[in-house]
Amino acid sequence: ESSIPMRLWMAAPDWMFRGAGATFFFVYFLSQAQKYWDSTFWNYVPYFEWNNHIVDMPWVPVLVDITFLQIAVAFCFRIQARMRASDGWTILYTMFTAFAPLIPVWIGPILGLWNIHWQQSYNAFLWREVYSWQLALALGVIQTTGFLIEIWGYAVLFRSLSIVPEARELKVTGPYRLVRHPIYLGQFIAMAGFLLIIAKTHWVWISLYIIFVAMQLYRSKLEDRVLAEAFGEPYCQWQKRTFWFV
Repeated sequence: ESSIPMRLWMAAPDWMFRGAGATFFFVYFLSQAQKYWDSTFWNYVPYFEWNNHIVDMPWVPVLVDITFLQIAVAFCFRIQARMRASDGWTILYTMFTAFAPLIPVWIGPILGLWNIHWQQSYNAFLWREVYSWQLALALGVIQTTGFLIEIWGYAVLFRSLSIVPEARELKVTGPYRLVRHPIYLGQFIAMAGFLLIIAKTHWVWISLYIIFVAMQLYRSKLEDRVLAEAFGEPYCQWQKRTFWFV
């Protein structure tokens, strides 16, 4: 027999989840968009020096913000699920994994609520202070590639977006012609830029990146099971034609 939280989850109408998701991501997008009008935008722009000239890559933070805006809009227009997530552990696991990339960034401000020196010490431990131009250029290329793949994936997924494993429509166009989980692939690439380049070279951040990739791969397998059950043979045929790591 289902627990009370799961009965409430299954009884909740879809518009509640759409409203909650859209609200969270719109608020988060607006909090990040503040940099465009308070003159701090250039603090988030990767750059490298070439022949004594600074070359800025201002599109990188813009691409990051576009992904959050896409998610917010997708929640507003997404269609009803053919198969709802109904397992409590799976729901909690996928929700945690979805927001895990933001945790290293959130830790600093959270520590600052108690003690500003804790925040400063954490930031000094996290952020790399000195970049070679080769490293900075690699960062721009890697993050641009990752976020463009994510944006393409979100654009095609659109009304079928879900944080937890649910089946809406089987997407087989755009990047889904080649990769079963292009959004996760884009995240793997973009997070490599963050945890392996922006962050200091340290076993903590390298380990976090490996853990993040492993968790997302398992999350993708949970989604594969739901899609296979919902779409049957069409999904199996599409699965054989596309690439994934596991």
